[in-house]
Amino acid sequence: MNLVLKPCREGSEAILHGEFGAYPHKGIRYALSLTRIELHIQRLVPKPDTDQRTVIRLIDVVGCHTLRSHTAANQSAFFCIYAYPLKKKKVAVGSGRARQRIAKTFQVDGAERYKDNQALAEKWAAAIKCLVLGIPISSETEISCNLLPRSRRLLLLLNPFGGKGNALQWCQSHIRPMITEADVSFNLIQTERQNHARELVQSISLDEWDGIVAISGDGLLHEVINGLMERPDWEEAVKMPLGILPCGSGNAVAAAINCSAGFEQVMGQELLTNCTLLLCHGAVSPLDLVSITTTSGTRIFSFLSVAWGFISDVDIESEKYRHMGPARFTFGTMIRLASLNTYRGRLSYLPALGCAAHRPILRSITVAANGSLPFQRLPLHRTVSDMGLCEERQAFCYREMESAEEPTPSPSSPPSSSSFQASNFSFETLSEVTVDKESQHTDLPKVLPNRLPSARQMHGPLDDFLVPLGQPVPKSWVTVEDDFVLVLAIYQTHLGADLFTMPTAGFNDGLIHLCFIRAGISRAAMIRLFLAMEKGTHLDHESPYFTHLPVRAFRIEPLTHKGIITIDGERVEYGPIQGQIHHGIANLVTGINQSKLTTF
Repeated sequence: MNLVLKPCREGSEAILHGEFGAYPHKGIRYALSLTRIELHIQRLVPKPDTDQRTVIRLIDVVGCHTLRSHTAANQSAFFCIYAYPLKKKKVAVGSGRARQRIAKTFQVDGAERYKDNQALAEKWAAAIKCLVLGIPISSETEISCNLLPRSRRLLLLLNPFGGKGNALQWCQSHIRPMITEADVSFNLIQTERQNHARELVQSISLDEWDGIVAISGDGLLHEVINGLMERPDWEEAVKMPLGILPCGSGNAVAAAINCSAGFEQVMGQELLTNCTLLLCHGAVSPLDLVSITTTSGTRIFSFLSVAWGFISDVDIESEKYRHMGPARFTFGTMIRLASLNTYRGRLSYLPALGCAAHRPILRSITVAANGSLPFQRLPLHRTVSDMGLCEERQAFCYREMESAEEPTPSPSSPPSSSSFQASNFSFETLSEVTVDKESQHTDLPKVLPNRLPSARQMHGPLDDFLVPLGQPVPKSWVTVEDDFVLVLAIYQTHLGADLFTMPTAGFNDGLIHLCFIRAGISRAAMIRLFLAMEKGTHLDHESPYFTHLPVRAFRIEPLTHKGIITIDGERVEYGPIQGQIHHGIANLVTGINQSKLTTF
């Protein structure tokens, strides 16, 4: 049969094209054409009534694996593509789209020998993986597995107490299958107390990992960043790519990542699926950090916000409703609006020259990528490591596959997530956080002897915009003294999964977006403001009480004796506080940018 494919979208070069059978085999054959951004699938036999083709966007693809039949006489090879496209929700009431998993398997049977069919299947799998990871290829490229980096090794830190406490369950049902399909090896550690992650990242050998991912809300990422900045090698450590998979109450950074990818604003499991998909793509963006100095001289690094007044009140006072998940913030907002407080204070800031203000101022569980070992209980500290499992790829098989005709992973490719048994995660608990260097468990994360947790010493770049809190701000700064309902310094687009607080913010724009609302605003105006914030349209609302302006540094000096100040949603000591931006000193896994997660 002659293969005929109509031209794909104009300007989209066909990198590979071919004719393959379907699996399960029902006499169906397809013509496939792979471009830089899409896979086009057109049925050839039986001939369809129309020439309509199926198109899979590569942004929706997480991986591609090669497989072979159990039957030795079958000389065909197979490759399977795993994707999570948006489809209409299968619900009786409501509308909208959600990601649904599809796995399309194609039979490569054009040659008489399995070796030749396998080579072609591996070429297609390698091409698809390259495009998913952003490795440039063209029709002139000699495509092979040698173009691909080794499987990424990620350290996953999971907070089982975040949000509604669903993190472990969602890791099993959502995260693990997707990253397995993406050939990601991982070590998952379940944190047991506050600052556990902070202590862990201070002491481990970072050379073993290609990234650290927080499976929780924003609080766990806050711990990780500050733990890295407390290391003697902080300049190198803070460049470690950091990811977040939202399973907490406050999922602001995850929402910002979702927004930067151009995805629709979603929450809950849909947001988790989007962020896991982007993690599988592996791109990183530089991330600004803000160095904060508190009234006692403590230095803290922030990636999200500093809040005083209404927002920090809601954040901390709603802790008692944590069982409600993200809805706790909505409930807390309504309660706080009923008794709207104002706070006297002095706000100073260094304007960002050349940036116009939007509003003028008015005064452990682990699996190798090959999935070669089943889940089992091991005497590790709430974690199982995949150290040493990568070498098992040549030898694995799946006993639970009983059908002789069902293709299984070929030696060069991991299995699909559907091959895993739906067993639950299980942990063993040890009394110590770290493992002795002479321990026989070589698969635990290495702890460097000279980096054991001790008294905290924060490092970091020089705060060249700031003077000590006891001294007046420089003359180039602007100072406003007034009664405030809230003051918010934010550097991400979102303050929560459903709060599109600063649409103009970027991960590395070098700006702090300073917002404040002065006393006198009505409760009705506050409600309208926060309702508009869900869609990011609040900046278009004219209000004489609301001000937003871009700055490089700020200082908040409360003159009211009681109040709450938060950094990244975490409560800190009350009193004068100041901070300045440090441009692009960290790295955040965002999924679809020009720079890619480095693997060695």
